[in-house]
Amino acid sequence: MGRVNTEKKLELIKSIRMQDQYNRQLFRSREGFLYGDDPAILKRGELYALEAEEKPQTPEKGKVYGSFRIRFVIAVILLGAYILCDVNQVSYMGENADSLFGRITSNLDLTDLQGLIK
Repeated sequence: MGRVNTEKKLELIKSIRMQDQYNRQLFRSREGFLYGDDPAILKRGELYALEAEEKPQTPEKGKVYGSFRIRFVIAVILLGAYILCDVNQVSYMGENADSLFGRITSNLDLTDLQGLIK
């Protein structure tokens, strides 16, 4: 065991690196299994980097908007329309901003809310 040629050294280094990569990937998958809540990890099991290549993830083509953004935009538009109707004294089908405000306050019990504010 005196001398080891360079090819054997390179082969040994390569196998050590592959084993290290395998151990890291195995550790990541087990850590994801323990601490993650991704159901795809539970189906997949452990990832063996030496046995199969991981497929690159393709980004989604369309953007997905949550319903909060839509509801927020609708609320801002309705608030703007209410303020515009109140300032310009516009009425629609016999309803104006004062009657609309009266309907809102008659349906809500604001005494508890006013007590919390003061």
